[in-house]
Parts: sequence; C-alpha cells; structure tokens
Amino acid sequence: MAYTVNKTNSSATPSSYTVQDSVVNTQTDLSFIGKGYAGYGEVIAENFLHLLENFSNTSAPTKPIQGQLWYDANSNILKVYTGSSFVPASGSVPYQSSTPTTLNQGDLWIDSDTNQLYFYTGSTNVLVGPPAGTGTTNGFIFESILDSGDATQNVTKWYNDGNLIAIVSEDEFTPKAAISGFATIKKGITLTTAIADTKFQGTATDADALGGVAAANYLRSNANDTTSGTLSVANDGGIVVGADSDFSLTVDSTGGIISNTVNNTDITFKVNDGGVTTTVMTIDGSESRVGIGTIAPTTKLDVSGTVNATAFTGPITGAVVGDVTGNVVGNVTGTVTGSASLNLLKTGGTLTGTLTSQTILPSTDSTYNLGADGTEFANAFVDTVDATTFKNNAITITDNNITGTRSNENINITPAGTGEINLGVINIAGSTISATDSTAITINDNVNVTGNLTAGSIAGEVGITGSPGSGVTTNQSVSMAGIRFAEVYINADVAIDFTNVGDGTVKRIAIINTGTAIRSLALSVNSTLIGSTTIGDGSTTNVKNLYEVQNFTNLGYIAQYALVQ
Repeated sequence: MAYTVNKTNSSATPSSYTVQDSVVNTQTDLSFIGKGYAGYGEVIAENFLHLLENFSNTSAPTKPIQGQLWYDANSNILKVYTGSSFVPASGSVPYQSSTPTTLNQGDLWIDSDTNQLYFYTGSTNVLVGPPAGTGTTNGFIFESILDSGDATQNVTKWYNDGNLIAIVSEDEFTPKAAISGFATIKKGITLTTAIADTKFQGTATDADALGGVAAANYLRSNANDTTSGTLSVANDGGIVVGADSDFSLTVDSTGGIISNTVNNTDITFKVNDGGVTTTVMTIDGSESRVGIGTIAPTTKLDVSGTVNATAFTGPITGAVVGDVTGNVVGNVTGTVTGSASLNLLKTGGTLTGTLTSQTILPSTDSTYNLGADGTEFANAFVDTVDATTFKNNAITITDNNITGTRSNENINITPAGTGEINLGVINIAGSTISATDSTAITINDNVNVTGNLTAGSIAGEVGITGSPGSGVTTNQSVSMAGIRFAEVYINADVAIDFTNVGDGTVKRIAIINTGTAIRSLALSVNSTLIGSTTIGDGSTTNVKNLYEVQNFTNLGYIAQYALVQ
C-alpha cells in the first residue's frame, strides 16, 4: 500500500510526495523507498551519506527543493537553495569579476577586478567602497601621513583620473615626505599646484582674499572707506568732488589747479581747532579776494591776526590806522625819533634817561647779561624772579636745591617774631614739628633717636592673614616687613613662619582659631623654629591667643600673653 511523505511547509508546491509499493521514488535528490522494495539497505545508506556530505559536488544537485544544502566543491562554499537558486549559506560574499546572477535584495558581492564592494537593492548594484579601485584612482581616499614634526595628520585625498587634485585637512602642516603640488597643506581644502590652472570654478559669494590681497584691504565704491596706502590718480583729469561736480583737483601744463566750478561761490580752508571747526582761510569767489582769519575779506588780502614775515618789499602807502602794539624783537638799526626826542641808537650805544617798557627779552636764550661783574645795578625791584639759578655771596639756589657757597658756615632760616617755617604741609615752630593739615607726618626711612623718645602713642601697621570665619588651612609665611601687628586666622594644624623680623624689634601677633577643634601651632621667626603650642578648647569658635615676637641679633623669642576675656 502506497504512503505519502509531507513537507514541513504544507503550502509549498509540491507539499508532499507519494511513494508506491516495491519501487524507489526519485522526485528529489534523496530516494524514498516503497514497501517491499528489495535492496533497500544500499538506498538508505546512500541517503544518509548524501545528507552527511551535503551533496558535495562540483555541480549543483539536479532536483533541489527549497532549504536544501549543497557544498560547492569548486568554491568550497556551503550553499542553500532559495527555491530558484543556490546562494552562500554563511557570511561569505561572492568574489568574482562580474555581477552574480543569483543575487537577492540586500546581498553583497566583491568585484575581483577592482576590489570594490557592492550591495544589491533588488534592481541595481550600489558601490559601497572603496571609491578608488585597483584601476585608475578616482574619488576620496582617507590616509594618515606624518608632518615635519613627526606628528600624525589625518587627511582626505581627492583624486580624479589618477591625479591628486586636492587634500582636505583640519590642520595646517608641512608633510614630512614631499607630496608633489603640496609643499604646505592648509586648513580646509588645499588645491594642487602641480596641475596648472587648478582652481574652484564658479561664482563666490564671499572670499578672504582676492589676488593674494586680504578682502579688507580693498576700497569700497559704494560706502565710506579709508586707506593706509597712497591713492594716486594718474591722469590730468584729477579728482572731481560733489554731487554736481562742484569742486575739482586737476593738472594742466602750468601745474596743479584747485577750482570751484560753481559761479560766485567760495573756497574755504577749515581746521579742527581743539574740537571746534574753524575757518582759517577763505577765497571769496564773487570778489576774487583772499581772507585769512576772516570769512569776509574786504581787500585783495585781508588778514585778521598777526603777520610774521622775513621781509616786506615795496612801498608801504596809506595810513596806519590804530595803535601799534606788541614787541619789537631784534635789533633796531638807524635812528628812531620819538615824540619825546628819545633816540634809540645802534647796538652798542647808550640810552640816557628812563626807559619805560613792558617785556624786555634777549635775542638769544641764556646768552646775554643784565649788568656785569663790577658794573652792577644798585637795586632790582621785581615782583617775581623766574631763574634756573639764584646766587649771592653766601648761598646758591639751583632748581630745588639750596647750597652754601662759604665753607663751614650754617644756612639759617629764621622767621621774625612769632612767625613759623612752613615746608609744604610741615610746620616748624620753635622746637615743634607738626602738619599744617589733618594728616600725619610720614617718615619713610629709619629714624634714629639718640635721646629719649616721648610719644602719646606709637601706632603701627596691621597685616591680616585669612579672615574672620575663614581661617587658613595650610602652612603660612607671614612677612612682618613694614608692619608691627599681625592678625592670623587659622582653621587647621599649621606651621607659621614670621619673616622679615629685624634685629632689635618687637612684633605683636594675634592668632584666632575660627573653628572649635584644638589646633597645633608650630611657630618660627625668620625660618627658625621657636616652638609649638596649641589654640582652642574643643568647643568654642574664635578662640584668640596673643603673642609677642622679640628678635635679637642671634636669638629670637615668642612670648604668649594671657588675655582678659
């Protein structure tokens, strides 16, 4: 009686095979044995052997069914039948010179001619990489190269038809091994110099430079701008200024021309005088006059102010209207007859009578004398003497120095009656020195007193280390230079070195423990350890101790005082 062999997938076609009695069914690559068939042992053994070897052969099984395995003895690859073709059963990727004909969507294969990987979309093969194959190099290649300092630089090389066109880098560097066309690789995209006229073609909306010149160095034609270079107009037409071409700077055969082309209008020269715009000179266009210091000249040359000239040529006609004021600087040669019949003779002459004047100035600074040794004026009545040196028989005053000129004689400053001597804010009255204002007198250098020093109080500067509520937690070096007192706030076991304590000096120190813990103190004077002590009671904050530093020539001491609390 026949029996039926069913597939796992009942919807497959066919879904089963019928095996008749006493025969072998050969519809598949395995043999199904019917009831009563003689010699069944060999068939069964061959079935097991074929399964064991996965139908290993150089050619595919002739009656495969979906899911059947076949070991391809040519490529040594285990393959599985998809229902239409055998495909690799594992992660192996086809490596051949042409596109495989048995690809399914998502399958990969390698072109053995170019060593490039492709994947199949279901209709098209898409290149995965590399962009350049074993043939002509094209596209991008990523490399690591050494720079001149032996540092590794990661770059992207851009090839076309085997030629290196550009290198992309995030840093600027010089390659250690020379690359043709790339002496230096810039940050960004560097184009080769080995291929002539290699450049970006198209229109740039912006650029850092043009022709090697920074963009900021070009003058704008549509906005206000400045230049630090020389602006040259190399033609006789020159420069025309004004919306209506009112003013021009031109050149002709006679030289340069400044001209105003609008009828009867002026040309003015203005300056910024201390922030005020001031007209210095006006050329009156309607009257053809020049005014200096005036904007409305009434003559050909009208000057409002002082004229300084080396010479005047030609006759001076007309009346001099108004007073002649100011000084005559220089020598007056010839004879000048005034209304009082007073003659001013040539240089070297003698003027008799009284000379009434304002300022008398020599022609050269620090050269000529007023009077002479042996020919002196009796008295000089002057409100203010402004001189670099003032000298008499006893003292010489030069700048801010007073020097005695007679050996071993005192310089005495004695006020009359109850008068006092004032030196700036320092007042000397008899044997008392005081300040004329509310400030104290400051003496920057040492004061040596050979007698007794009597003082109402002696105040000293106070130095502070740490702060209330925030004591230091590390060892400290506290300089006592320039201070007599020191406040030190601590909040840890610390060593404190009081430095710059001069010989024969006494310094007072307040140490405050801002915490509650008992703290250990190691105290030194000028880097010499004096001893150790503690501060605090284990429960109270801001416990204070007062110490006195006494420094002798070879010995230093620190004394602790009990505080009234």
